[in-house]
Order: sequence, then C-alpha cells, then structure tokens
Amino acid sequence: MDPVNQAVAALVREHWAPLLRSLIAFSGRVDLAEDALAASCERALSAWEKQMPTHPAAWIRRTAQRTIIDELRHEQALVKRRHLIATEESIDAEEGTQSGIDDRIELLWLACHPALGSESRPLLALRFVFGLSTDRIARMFLVSTPTMAARITRAKKRVTSAGFALTSSLDYPERADDVARAISVAYTAAYFAGDESSDDLVSLLHQVVQSRPHLTLSALDVLVSLTHARRDARISADGRLLTLAEQDRSLWRADEMTEALRRYTALSPGTGYAEELRAYATIAAAHALAPNIEKTDWSLIDAAHRRLARLGDSPLDRLERAAGQAVSGRPIERSDVDRLRQELPDHHRVLVVAAHLQRQEGDERGADALIRRAIELCEYEHERSALLHLLSDGGSAP
Repeated sequence: MDPVNQAVAALVREHWAPLLRSLIAFSGRVDLAEDALAASCERALSAWEKQMPTHPAAWIRRTAQRTIIDELRHEQALVKRRHLIATEESIDAEEGTQSGIDDRIELLWLACHPALGSESRPLLALRFVFGLSTDRIARMFLVSTPTMAARITRAKKRVTSAGFALTSSLDYPERADDVARAISVAYTAAYFAGDESSDDLVSLLHQVVQSRPHLTLSALDVLVSLTHARRDARISADGRLLTLAEQDRSLWRADEMTEALRRYTALSPGTGYAEELRAYATIAAAHALAPNIEKTDWSLIDAAHRRLARLGDSPLDRLERAAGQAVSGRPIERSDVDRLRQELPDHHRVLVVAAHLQRQEGDERGADALIRRAIELCEYEHERSALLHLLSDGGSAP
C-alpha cells in the first residue's frame, strides 16, 4: 500500500467516528454528513499525492464541511440552517480532531435508532462507527455491493426523516438490547467472513460495557470474548474452518479465556435477550473449560439449550442445539432435522446437520448429496473449504 493510501486508511481507523459525529452536529443531517465524509476521504487519495496536509483530520473535516454546504445550497436549504453560513476562516480554525470512546458509543446508539429495522442497525454500526466501505460490508453480509449501497442509503434517510439526536446516557437503557443485537450480528458476519473488523468490534464492546454497564451487553461481551479467544485455532493452514474437535487448544488465548470466564461467573441471571446471551455464554464457557472435545461437559451445554428453549426456541437455536449434538457424537432426532429443513430449507448449516443424520442412519450417498448442496449454498470461503474437506474425508461433524 502506498503512503497516501496508508495515511487515509490510518485516518479512517483512528478518526472516522469523531469526524462523523462533528459533521452530524455541524449539519443536522446524518445522510449528508456520512456521504460528505466518505467523499472527502476519497478525494484525499488524489489530493494528498501532491502535498500531504499538516493536519490530515482537519483537512478531511474542512473538505466535508464545504461539501455539505454546497449540497445544502443545491437543496436550497441554507435558509433553514443559517448556522452553517461559515466563513473560510471559521472552518479553517478548527485544527484538532481527537478520537474518543464517547464518539464511537454515541454513533453506535445512533445506528440503533428505533426508526430502523433490525436488519439495518448492524450495517450502520459498521459504517458509522468504523467507516467500513460499502463493498467490505457487502462481502461480510454476502450480498452485492449495489444491494448493500441501497440498504445503507435507505437506512440513513430513514434516520434523518425520523429525526435523531446524538444520544446521551439518558437514552441508553431503552436501546441496550438493540445495540447488543447489532453488535452480535455484525461480529458474526465479520467472524465468518474472516474480516479484521471483528477485532474492532470486540474492542468497542469492551469499551461500551466499561462505560455504560448493562446486563445484556455484559453477557454479549462474555460470549464474544470466549469465541474470539479461539480465533488463532479456527482456520487450518490450508484455509479451512476447523471444528472444535479439530482445533489445537494450545492456540486458544488462555489469558483472554481466563478473563472472560471471570466475567462469566459475575453475570447475574436475567430475562429476555440478556438471559439468552447468558445461556450461549454458558455453552462457550463449557467449551473453554474442556481440555478436549471428549471431556466437554455436555450436560451443562444441554441444560443451557433447555433454558434457551424455554426463552423462545427459535429455528437458529434448534440448529445450534443439533450442531452441538453432531459435534459431540450424540444421535440427532429425525423429527428435529425435518422441522429445521422446513423452517430453513436453504441454510447450508441445516444441510450439514441433515447429512450427519444421514450418515448416522447409514446413508452415505444421501449424506454426500446434502454436503454438495451445502457447498453450493455456502458463501464463506473458510466454511466452504471445510465442507469440501468433509466431503472428501467422509466425516460428519458440522
């Protein structure tokens, strides 16, 4: 990567959130602020080839502010926003842009605006808080770039038209579950796509919990931390996703596991989504404590799944339970698999569980056919490699 690209990438990584927050406050428009910031970063790639500014973040902000003013003039909206009629001197006077935790948290809460559907919140969280490109988010969520661009644009316009506020701590409790769900979905997408933003999401979640403690977010923090501590062992040398049974547990980050387990023991029982996350954290803790797959406390995991069933028993919960049974080598009930295939007919992991059942019943040919179909449906490179290995090896663990 050349020096200019490195400089812009570093600026996005370190200053995106405070710059975006500043531009939203300046313009009163989420959509204009985000578009102008992205355009300014794009413009910097060519402008900085000639001369690198002394204060790169201030250059980006000034350029974005002028873009916003030009756009509002084009919309004939300046009459309603007289505070934006700024002189060049007053814009240029702002030189410092400091990266702050509060900026990221405020933007995270803004991304979880009640006007947005649950499917849009993770997208805006990744865009607002980390400045990820539309193309990168599209790859994480396995859709085309134009489709993702349209979704993000619609979401920004919805927030703007609904009215928004850069939130204060008073707004925090009512959005905690939505924030947790958004981070969870974004982390899962990044984790399976092998995207490095998973590290950033874990760091942000730690900061959120430390600054604004809440049971739902604390439970998610434990669950994500236990999962993330296994990251060095989850991909083989040839690039395939490894099951828990295959992973070299000496590569698990013991210090992170220990700290996450300490926080797990401090979690209080809750209700709703908080308790659902605590149940999943229990499952992750059982795996973290086991020296190998054979010595895993499956009774503890089964008890956590029974608790999840009482909380809601969604198709994805049942898929998780069936996959756990396959990993442990325990038999799967045909009725459970048939139900999953009706509810999630095109989910590649359901087909892998169904293949396990077929092998359990002695139908190797039927199992191979299901694995081939799962490979066709799977978009994640690491998982697809694992399924190809599973097909050639004749194994059965998801």
